[in-house]
Amino acid sequence: MKTIALFILSLFFAIFFPLDVGAQQTIGQPSILNYYHEDINAGSQNWAIKQDKFGNMYFANNTGLLTYNGKEWKMYRLPNKTIVRAICITDDLKIFVGGQDALGYFFPDERGVLQYHSLLELLPLNKRKFGDVWNIEILNNDIFFRT
Repeated sequence: MKTIALFILSLFFAIFFPLDVGAQQTIGQPSILNYYHEDINAGSQNWAIKQDKFGNMYFANNTGLLTYNGKEWKMYRLPNKTIVRAICITDDLKIFVGGQDALGYFFPDERGVLQYHSLLELLPLNKRKFGDVWNIEILNNDIFFRT
């Protein structure tokens, strides 16, 4: 009778209080890091993500163009401080962006700091209020902005 009681007690503990022995193998699994928008001074929403040929990441963010080089985050605001909704990177590393009534590109200056170059002046005055740019595409070396 003692043996049955001991067996039932052991079974109870085995089912309801399993041992965590930490035997799960994590070798070969990627590390996952979560970044919160408060930690990187960015908006809470990203609309598009692109990567350049050097591995740098670019995010169309509610606050502007957000970049990550694997070590640090940087935010680049548009002059009208609008949302960036679309990104497209060309082979010569121009980073075309579109937002609310904004379209242009970022390109590094002689110090390597991204500078914004607006393309609005190429549009007639009556066409400069177009709302959001949702996509940017390259076709035969031409850049198309979809609003």
